[in-house]
Amino acid sequence: MTSEKDIPSAMPDAGAAAAVGGSASSPAPSAAASEPRKIEDVLASEGFYMGPPVGVSMWPMLRNRHDVMLVVPAKGELRRYDVALYRRGGKYVLHRVVGHYERDSEKGYVICGDNCVMLEYIPCGDMLGVLRGFYRDGRHIDCRTSRGYHAYSKLWVALFPARKVCKGANAAIRRVGKRVLVACGLRDRNAAGKAGRK
Repeated sequence: MTSEKDIPSAMPDAGAAAAVGGSASSPAPSAAASEPRKIEDVLASEGFYMGPPVGVSMWPMLRNRHDVMLVVPAKGELRRYDVALYRRGGKYVLHRVVGHYERDSEKGYVICGDNCVMLEYIPCGDMLGVLRGFYRDGRHIDCRTSRGYHAYSKLWVALFPARKVCKGANAAIRRVGKRVLVACGLRDRNAAGKAGRK
């Protein structure tokens, strides 16, 4: 859901303090200090990370670059409905735990974004953090105590089969619609092909 270049609070300590509304006076950062820190380094040194989500995979709960998420280090086993932070290649991903799996000696989590229908199988050791809360339009939602959040989480996971069918149907309808527009001469065939590859 986010990548290292999109981490405004994963900067040297002054930046991290500013992210939580604090103020910090520190000497001007050196060239080495101006490099963005990794989220896992911020979690280890500060005990939390705050920043905006990047992407739409956790919509409608988290809005792209609009809300502010509060992530803490992952300690112990995550539970179903927790929102986990992990790395996929060079990007950070924030998706919901929808189950657990065990293959031979490997244990892990079945994970899916709220706006996704593809399941991922992530080993326990790959977990970096867990969403503790978020700020939406200035209002703080605590993932541990908010009844509204708990109701949303359970409902959204329960609706997964229906969401998967709707996403598939929506994609099929869009494909058919493009073909109809091309057949009727209302859309250029080359433009339709380019749009389909985006």
